[in-house]
Amino acid sequence: MDTLTLLVTTQIAGIVLLIGTMILLFFRRIYLDAETKQSIKVTLPIFGEISTQAPVIILVLIGALMVVYPAIQKRQDMVSVEGEINTGGKSVTVLVVAVPDYVFSQDASGKFNMRIPLLATNANYRVKYIVDKRIIADDLATLKDGQIKLKAVEWAPPVEDSGMSRIPIKKEVSDEELRKLSIAN
Repeated sequence: MDTLTLLVTTQIAGIVLLIGTMILLFFRRIYLDAETKQSIKVTLPIFGEISTQAPVIILVLIGALMVVYPAIQKRQDMVSVEGEINTGGKSVTVLVVAVPDYVFSQDASGKFNMRIPLLATNANYRVKYIVDKRIIADDLATLKDGQIKLKAVEWAPPVEDSGMSRIPIKKEVSDEELRKLSIAN
């Protein structure tokens, strides 16, 4: 049984205990000494001796603790993601896809470190590197010893097209000759 299921079950049991106690109090069904209806003394290890006419207060405190404790315990484990990027001076964005809200941007090449929450499910994590709105790398992130270590990513910006790379169109055969040969152009 996983931790989340146990915490939710505890919270539901606490709510049921509180509602049941309130119903029994409303209908006056709860008395430890139904004959005399006198105050009762209860000795607790930490609080000492408590004298009350309504020992049901202890049930209310236990129910409240069962409701509040899981809310306090519900937090996500964090894991460290480490890697290295070389993009030739271009800005890069590292996006962990399992939880798209966690994005890390870096304006230059170099090492990076960010923290992400671990999901309660058995999710697979993928890390995408985005430069100039293009995905330059996509890695599977494997969790090992509480960390995700990524392989180094290198990227160089594409060379600007100055028009020199275009090959000029040159016709060796005229359109008239192609028509004679019944080849459409």
